[in-house]
Amino acid sequence: MCVTEAMTTQELPMIIEQLTVGPIQENCYIVGDEETREGFIVDPGYEASRILEVVKQLGLTITKIINTHAHVDHICAVQPLKDALAERPLLRRVPFYLHPEERMHLPELVEHAAMFGMLDVKAPTVDFDLADGDVIECGPLSIEVTHTPGHTPGHCLLRVGDDVFCGDLIFAGSIGRVDLPGGDHEAMIESLERHILTLADAVRLHPGHGESTTVALERQYNPFLRGLRAYES
Repeated sequence: MCVTEAMTTQELPMIIEQLTVGPIQENCYIVGDEETREGFIVDPGYEASRILEVVKQLGLTITKIINTHAHVDHICAVQPLKDALAERPLLRRVPFYLHPEERMHLPELVEHAAMFGMLDVKAPTVDFDLADGDVIECGPLSIEVTHTPGHTPGHCLLRVGDDVFCGDLIFAGSIGRVDLPGGDHEAMIESLERHILTLADAVRLHPGHGESTTVALERQYNPFLRGLRAYES
């Protein structure tokens, strides 16, 4: 799915390409500025060669890889992408961004990947830590980082204008699991109340699994949000 749309906040044309990859059907997003063709990749879970082919088709220069969290289905293509992109002439290495509390998943990544039939996986090298309130520049695009623990301790939202890459915090009609190591139900509820329900209805949510949605639709139809209240920090 490719969406090219005018940003209501930054008023910049942006490309968003969603690829569903790997055996767990995770959504990887390729995001770029339509004019400069500079872009970044969110949550490359697997199938690095397929992701690279779409980057080539879009004519984008990838300058960053950023993950919402480090579960096995979201991260297995990071190091292959870093290695492949570093081979391009006249370009420096592409840095990888991850919240420090997500590093706990990396030592067991290869073992966990093999359980799902994902082979030849390497744990990625983290170049920069994400922190709540960070703003990462990618050409004319500004990526705002919000720490949203619950699904995992270091889970983050990545917002560019009115588009939010929300990982496994919230899905169309559902929310992320909290029964995996590091999951925290109370933290999940607080993240939803502080950082999803306080968003404007028009904000678009691009989750780690399933179809994209909007805050308005989830506020109205998501059964897991019933009884929750929006409140600011």
